Amino acid sequence: MSPLYCAFSKEKSKECNKLKLGNYDADGIIYKRDKYWNVSATIPSQASVLLLSSKLDAQTPHKYAKHLLGSLDGGNKELITFDYSIHGALFWTQLDEENPMSETCGMKILGSYVKSKGDLASLDKSCLDEMPGFNMTLQIDHQNAYFGTDDAYDGIINSSSGSS
Repeated sequence: MSPLYCAFSKEKSKECNKLKLGNYDADGIIYKRDKYWNVSATIPSQASVLLLSSKLDAQTPHKYAKHLLGSLDGGNKELITFDYSIHGALFWTQLDEENPMSETCGMKILGSYVKSKGDLASLDKSCLDEMPGFNMTLQIDHQNAYFGTDDAYDGIINSSSGSS
């Protein structure tokens, strides 16, 4: 059970009671279920849905993007998946892995979607073929700053790097 859920909802379940977080003078933040609760969204006939997801996204796991795509009622929908990006596919899908300020594939795809007025058949996804491969090489300044070493993989701390 999530401690935040217990604290904000003031739920009196056995699990929440163990945490002792809902004992304060205020109403719980909880909404009554309405007619839209647990009902799949229907894509209007004049609309489309574009989802971007990253397989290395620890905040919003890719399986939920696939689940959302499947639960949307309608056929005018597409999921674009980035194999080696983190959370925030618009901003972390750089086409030049050496330059974190370079153009991103996610933004190019979004721009194409807007330019084509949501026509998924006209979507330019060519940048997906330009995405760099998986690379675990760390920049030297990051290795020194975060790990206190010139080689994060050798296991030896460099005490002169300024990291403590």
